[in-house]
Amino acid sequence: MKLKGVITGDIISSTTIKLEWRQRLLDSMKRLVAEFNQFCPVKIEFFRGDSFQLLIDNPLEGLRIAVLLRAGLKKQTPSESNQQWDARLALGIGSIDYTSEQVVVSDGEAFHFSGWEFDKLGKRKLAVRTPWNAVNEELVLSTLFADDIISDWSNAQAQVAFLAFMQPSTPQKELAVVLNTSAQNISKLLSNGKASLINLYLERYAKLIDMHLH
Repeated sequence: MKLKGVITGDIISSTTIKLEWRQRLLDSMKRLVAEFNQFCPVKIEFFRGDSFQLLIDNPLEGLRIAVLLRAGLKKQTPSESNQQWDARLALGIGSIDYTSEQVVVSDGEAFHFSGWEFDKLGKRKLAVRTPWNAVNEELVLSTLFADDIISDWSNAQAQVAFLAFMQPSTPQKELAVVLNTSAQNISKLLSNGKASLINLYLERYAKLIDMHLH
């Protein structure tokens, strides 16, 4: 049975976001998900206003999409806002027993894992659960460190990280051209944002998942 990824999430402190920005935020998320479709098919559905679920066809891309979603929200925070946009996310990897046009009424192992981890998040903003205990045990600590790093990203760091993880083979000089800045500034933002550590985290996750898929 083919495994997929499910992300359950909500927008942090959504009730404090100005009313005129809320639709802008939701539209931003839809545009982000449209970009993620270059990796694999991804669907998003919102419920209860500030909550959402993503169904990700390729589980190898699940964690990268989770990191990119948080980076994407942070980088699109309005400059006049005193609160950075961010989300709490729980990624579940597993089988899907029932799929519907509506993501939130679909069912299966991936949905259960994602929902259970989301309910346990507390103050954390990122969690991962797979069908394999050894993988879960390894990812617990690294996910805590990754979450701490991502939570501290500034808007500028998130903007550069987003491009770097969307286009991992793109040289920093080209990223600098896209963002109309210097290659030195790109390097500094990536270094201060510990992007290399997040990249190692994503690579290790993908390797672990791939080992169990074959």
